[in-house]
This record gives sequence, C-alpha cells and structure tokens, in this order.
Amino acid sequence: MANQPVDRRSLMRLGAAAAGAVALASCAKENPGREARDGGGEGGPYDVAVIGAGFAGITAARDLAAKGWRVVVLEARPRIGGRTFTSEFLGRPVELGGSSVHWVQPHVFTEMQRYGFDFEEVPLYDLDASYIMTSDGAVHNVPPAKFDTLYNDAFNRFCANSRTLFPQPYKPFANPEVLKIDDISAARHLASLGLDPLAKAALSAELVLYAGGPLSTFSYASFVKLFALAAWDPFTFTDSEKHWHIANGGTAALAKAILDDSKADVRLGTVVKEVEQSDKGVTLRTADGQTFEARAAVFTLPTSVYPDINFKPGLSSAKREFITHGDSADGATMYMKVKKNLGNTFAFCDDPNPLNAIQTEEFGDDGTILKATLGRQSLIDMNDLDAVGAELRKIHPDAEITDIAPYNWVKDPFSKQAWPAYKVGWFKKFKDMAKPEGRLFFAGSATADGWHEYIDGAVESGIRACREVTEKLAREDAKNG
Repeated sequence: MANQPVDRRSLMRLGAAAAGAVALASCAKENPGREARDGGGEGGPYDVAVIGAGFAGITAARDLAAKGWRVVVLEARPRIGGRTFTSEFLGRPVELGGSSVHWVQPHVFTEMQRYGFDFEEVPLYDLDASYIMTSDGAVHNVPPAKFDTLYNDAFNRFCANSRTLFPQPYKPFANPEVLKIDDISAARHLASLGLDPLAKAALSAELVLYAGGPLSTFSYASFVKLFALAAWDPFTFTDSEKHWHIANGGTAALAKAILDDSKADVRLGTVVKEVEQSDKGVTLRTADGQTFEARAAVFTLPTSVYPDINFKPGLSSAKREFITHGDSADGATMYMKVKKNLGNTFAFCDDPNPLNAIQTEEFGDDGTILKATLGRQSLIDMNDLDAVGAELRKIHPDAEITDIAPYNWVKDPFSKQAWPAYKVGWFKKFKDMAKPEGRLFFAGSATADGWHEYIDGAVESGIRACREVTEKLAREDAKNG
C-alpha cells in the first residue's frame, strides 16, 4: 500500500486500518521528513534516551525531564501513543488499541486528574440482548439477567482463590504459592471447575481475549492477579475492562498532554536498530543513519520488537528467554457499521470463533456501530468484509455491514503483538524483563507489577524507570563531584 494511492472508497472500506498501514510505511524506511520537537533544552548529547513514545515512554520522559535530565524520545512511528491509537471511523472517534481506563487503576487515573480528563461511558449495561456462542459455533440468545448470572458464577469460581493468592496485588509474589501455580494454564484450571457449558463458553471467550491465544498457553495466575487488582470484585473488574474510555480526545489527547508537559526533545519516525553500551554511556544508531549519545537509555518497546535491535553487548540470557517465550498476544480490534439498529447488545464467542467479544458502541435510526475484539486475529482476514460479515451474521442473522475499521497489531512492525499476555510458566519471570542492565533500563506494560495488560501498567512502569535512572545518574554525579 505504500507504493499505491489510497482512494476514498478503499479508505472507507478499510477504515483506520488503511490509514494506519500508510502511516507505518512512512517510517519503516528512511524518513528524511520525520517530525522533530525541540524541547527547549540544549539538545544532545543527552542524559537519557527513551525509546518508544507509548504511555510508558512519555511518562518516563516527562518525569525524567522534570528531574532536570536532558531527555530525547525516539519513536519509530509518525505518532505517539504506542499500542493506543485514537482514530476516526465514519466521523466518530474510535480507539483501535488500548482504551479502557478506570478509577481503580491508580496511575492512569492520576494522569487523567492531572490534565483534566473525564470518563466517557460505553453502553455496556442495560442490554437489549446478549448472546453466547459455544466453540462449535452454536449461538444461544441468553436473556441479559441470566447472562450476567452465568458469567459471574463462572468468573467467581475461576478466581475463587484470588484474595489468598494476591493479598497485595501490586506485590504479585507476596504469597510464594503464586510461583508454584504458574505452571497451571487457564485451560487446565477452567476444565477443573465443572461449569455449566454456557457459563464456561462465556468465560472462555473472555479469557481468550486476555490470552491473545489458546488458553492452553495462558498463565492462569496472571489473569487472577488482574482480578485481584479490581478489589477482588467481578462487577468492578468488568466495569474496569469494558465500560469507560477517556473523554475529550481519547488516549491520543491524554498522551499529548503528558508529552507536552515535558521538556524532552522528540524524534518521530526514528527507528533504533543498534544499541552499544559502554562504561561511560550508550550509543544508539537508527535505520536512517542517525546517532544519538546518552548516559542511559530507557526501552519501552513491546516484547516482540526487541529482536529487531542489535544490542552490543547482548541482553542477558534471562531477558532473551522471556522475549522468546514469555509474552505475546495474537489479538486485534475492529469496528463495523451495520445498517440495522441492533440495539444495545453484547456477545461472547468462544474459541475458535474469531470475534470473541462483540459489543454495541452506538445505535440509532441510522444503524449500529459495533466493536469486536479478537483474541486470535490469525483465525480471520479482518480486511475481508465478507468474511467478517459471515461471522457477525452468526449472531445477528440479518446484519449487513457497510464499513469496517480493523487494526492488526500483530502485523504492525513496531508492535508485532497486541497487549501483553504472559504465557503459562512465564508470569513468574516477568521481572527479568524489568531488570536494568548496566545503563539500559526497561519499561512497558509487560514489566508492570499491576495492570500489565492496560495503559495503567505502562504508566506505572514509566514511573519506575524514571526512579531507577535517576538513582543511577545521581550516584554517578555525586561520585564525580
């Protein structure tokens, strides 16, 4: 698509995905027209280079600059926000990446309060209809009250030991028993519960979304930790994951507010390809031949992107093993417009049905806008309107899709995965990814103690990285007088 013009019809058909593909192509190669921002400082050489301008990176950059360090942010994309992406679909704003926020998520809530952002409600409750699709493709129209009962019963039984396992959720290994159960997959635990088939299908669909893959590969303990973070309460957990977005411009506006509050220099469209560390500093070389020097570097990349960078010397074996095995998700998000007013509906579709969760975002006389979340995008071509329509009509038989807007994070070269999802046996090793190595520091939601699959985890990790870098540089400065 980078070498062909995109006409209005294809943009309307592919929506934000087409626009995103063009944007990515613009910075995948040399980008002499890349955007840059002078933060008002003296420029390089820098105290700290932050690689990645998602919420982890921009939080770290802001906080480091506030400490008085000279900071540059190097971002491969032509935009900030990382795996959040506020775009537009048929004239309305949509979130094609991470979007859910809540007041039980303390770090992102603090940022919203700091910059004056309110919550925007998604019509999750007072449903007109709800559906559960079992793994064999059979669809069950379940009254909303019964749907809630089935799901909540299954959810509570799956997470029954959460308060004992995670008495302090932000210290996930405070109870050492957690280390012993990380080899239990979500599939194994789910199978042990003897659930009603519909309840099991609904919960399985939810878990596949968090797993970003088959439940046989997903860490049971890591999901229970997320539940514990929501005060061990099923209503609060559901409310935190699907009900609230950021008002007044969405994730993009909040990200901009954080970065605008920083004195950091910013270089967009700048792809870091090589990192060389010495006793005195870090040298970063980019795909288009630039070189940046800093005393320290903070990496905030999705786990799957690290192999694209040549580290000299190489990263520790523990980090390399986690990068290879510990965290990945095959997920994606899409929006679709349907001619008919379907009302306020919600559906859970068990694996291997590809559209695992389908919820109404907006409905009225001019039709319905639906959001679908996929745990396994590889099961369907999201750009194929006919294929998507066929799946949707299993739930809504007379639904006619007029427009779709998918975004495939797995095929995005600067994420290569959707949200962080710990594989069975690897949750207990996520702190290996967070450990500093000399002058290199590591953030990103996969390294967070708390809400690791959410924006909140990214912000948390950026705060931690700032503290770690500041402690190191301040010790050096004190030693050198």
